[in-house]
This record gives sequence, C-alpha cells and structure tokens, in this order.
Amino acid sequence: MSYIDEDAIKPTPAEFDRFVPWACSQLQVEKVVVVTKIKQVEYVSSSGASERTKSKLKPKVKQASKAELSSRLDVDTVSSYYTASTNIVNIHAVYDTSDNLVQIKFEKGIAVPRAVIKIIALTIPYHNYLTSVSMNNRIDQYTIYELCKFLPLSYITDLCLDGVYIKDANYNIVLEQRNYIKHFSLSRCSIDDNILEALAKNLTHPLPASKSLSILNLSTNRITDEGVKFLAEALRSNRQLSYLNLADNMVTDLGADYILNIMKEFQLDDSELKESKTRRFTYLKEKNELTLRIAKDLQSDEIEQRSVKKKPAKAILGSKKNKIEKEHSLKSVIESKTTDVYEFLEKAASIAENTIGEFNDPFSQANRFVRDGIVYCFGNNTLCYLNLAYNNVTYATVKKLLEVLMYQRNVDKKPRGLTNVSLEGNYIPAFCRELTTIEQILSDCLYSMRSFSSQKKRPQSRNK
Repeated sequence: MSYIDEDAIKPTPAEFDRFVPWACSQLQVEKVVVVTKIKQVEYVSSSGASERTKSKLKPKVKQASKAELSSRLDVDTVSSYYTASTNIVNIHAVYDTSDNLVQIKFEKGIAVPRAVIKIIALTIPYHNYLTSVSMNNRIDQYTIYELCKFLPLSYITDLCLDGVYIKDANYNIVLEQRNYIKHFSLSRCSIDDNILEALAKNLTHPLPASKSLSILNLSTNRITDEGVKFLAEALRSNRQLSYLNLADNMVTDLGADYILNIMKEFQLDDSELKESKTRRFTYLKEKNELTLRIAKDLQSDEIEQRSVKKKPAKAILGSKKNKIEKEHSLKSVIESKTTDVYEFLEKAASIAENTIGEFNDPFSQANRFVRDGIVYCFGNNTLCYLNLAYNNVTYATVKKLLEVLMYQRNVDKKPRGLTNVSLEGNYIPAFCRELTTIEQILSDCLYSMRSFSSQKKRPQSRNK
C-alpha cells in the first residue's frame, strides 16, 4: 500500500490560487471558494499590426478544469460546485509574466463571507507584487473591516469597490488608517451626502489619506450639492487628490461653484492660519530634536575614533571611568562654541532635513499672500481632472470654469491645475464662445505637458 504524505501536497500561502480554496475547505467556510488563475500576456509592440490584431491583444484566461478543482477541493466541495452554483464565491487571481500575483478580483455574485477575507489576509505577506483588489459583491461592515486590517501590511495601491453595497456604509475606514491606497473607486455604491461627509473629512490635510489618495471615483451615486460642499472643504488643504469623478449624480451649479471656487484664490480663516503655524512649529521641533541626536552621535563617533588612535587595544575594553570621561568630553564639546561643533551641527541639520524632508504645508508662506490686510491662499492647482458629466449644471458653470482656467493660466504654478474637464450630459449649449475658449486652453495645457514630458525623456548629448 502506497503512502501519501499530506504535508507534501498541502499548499502554502505563497500559492494563492491553491491555498485560499484549500484553507476555506479545511475551515468549513459556509461558501464554496473557487479561484481562477489568470496569466497576463507579455506586452508586444503592435506598431505594424492591423486593427483586428490589436483588438485581440487581451489577457489569456486559464479556466480551472475539473481535475484542478478536485485537487483544490474535497469531494463534498466539488459536488456542491456542480449542484449549487449560487453558493460559490468566484475569485480571479491575476499573475504577471513572472508568476507574481498582482491583482485579486472578486467576480460579481453572492456575498463574500468575513472568513474568506481573513484567509486571504494570511497570504498577503507572501505577495509583494500585489497592488490591486477589486470587489463587486455584497459585503457587510465586518468584511470591509477585515479588508482594511491587512491594507497597511501590503503594497496595495488600487481598491475598487464598484457596486458594493454596505448597509452601514463604513467606506471611510479605508481612508482612516495609513496605507498605500492611491486609487479608490466607489461607483454605484448608493453614497449619499452623509456618507460623503465621512469620506471627505479624511481627505483634509494632514490626515494620512490626504498624503496618499490621488484618484477618487464617486460616479453614479446620490450626491447633491451638500455633499460636494464637504469635498470642497477638504480640497482647501488637500494637495494630493488629482482625479475626481462626480459623474451621474445630482450636482447643480451651486455644487460646481463649491469645487471651482477652491481652484481660484480664496481667503484663509483664523483657524487655518493657526493650524498651519502649529504644524510648522511641530516640524521645527522634530527637526531640531533629530539634529541634536545626530550631532551627538557624530561627536561620539569622532571621540571614539580619536581614543582608538591614542590608546592601545587593551585600554579600549571600556572601564566605567572611561565611559564617564567620554560622556563628560562629549558634553563639553557640545556645549562649547568651537568650529568643530558648528561643523557637526551643520552636517547633522543636513542629514535631519534629508530624513524628514522639507516643510510642506498647503498654507505655508510660499502658498499664501496678503492683500488689503487679508490673507489669501493660491487656488488648488493639484486637481487636474474633474468629471461633472450627467449632472444638473448649466451655462453658469461653463462661465465659472472659464474664469478658473484663465486664473490658473495667469498664475502659472506647477502643477498647472485643471487639464481635463467633462461636462457632457448637462444643460449646457452645444456651441458657445466660452466652450471654444475652454477647449483651446485645455488643449494648450495638454500640449505643454506632453512637450515637457518628452524633453525630460530626451537623452542628453555627450560632448566628444
């Protein structure tokens, strides 16, 4: 009788497409989990290919065969797979050409149990190339909580929850903790103004999401002007968000005004100025403390090197007396005003600034100015894409948009500001002078951006 070592065939967390179904079966999860492995095809230049050939350049999908399912699931699970398809959680695991897991995609279907997310969390540390998670299922507040638990431990940058309905609507917990999420899509999630208020609060500087999230998709929801007002408040200080999609909502000219007014210069209130000064004081305090620690370490290393040169090896074994003399010498050198101390402090200050970076604040002196005794801030020039298609805006928004584009062109700050705006499907004229000017300005912006990008990529000539 042959003996089969079960440990030898047991999948490891590094084998995502085999481990997740096996673990769900072992833990008797109430749903059947089927993982389909998809292999990305390597990109090949199609410069000489026909249009028909280009349309066929799609990732190849390797469907799980009956034999493969049998190796992943036990007999009862396989039986339920064929008899109760409504009890299946389908997951697509996308791998690159080097067989690295890069995306997890839940196919539309039944609700995803919390236990499945817990099992997937066990595999996350083994997949450093995983950057995208997409869900299109019904989940509850506990499931998204488990999802958010492993986000800070991963390299996931794209999170798509399009069509996901959560009864308690706690989508905001994704933005409350520090993670790498840059693209957050919440299309068709029945988001209203109250839910958007909770999301927008986490986009205010200096909260974690205000320094990481670049793309926010809120299309096809229930957002009105009140919800847009919360977003506009966040955009006063947010200098990271560059893409905002509000298409197919209930936004009028008033809501569009809230957003566009932040694109132009706006008056700062006392609380914003006070908070900015507090952040600068905190930054200087941290920088000075770090500088002093680095200076002490540099002095200590210098004293130790001098003692090594002067004393024999046996004397370096370090008695208590030598330690006291070293500390006394370090203290006297730090407190003295010799040229060496200034050199150490200057070097330590440079290291500290490279470590924590320069002070960057949306309301710093470089970003504000005073006119008639009133402090103003330059408009938000980070948001470059704004989609207001299929809302309830009119010709008034077209005129306001032209004012914003003219202002951003005259200020000429980097980044430039709005370079792509969508207003289709609204109550605006098909042709008018303002729309023609807007299209010309946006075209010039895109042309200048492409020219600048090509100049950066162009190799420098070498002098012979």
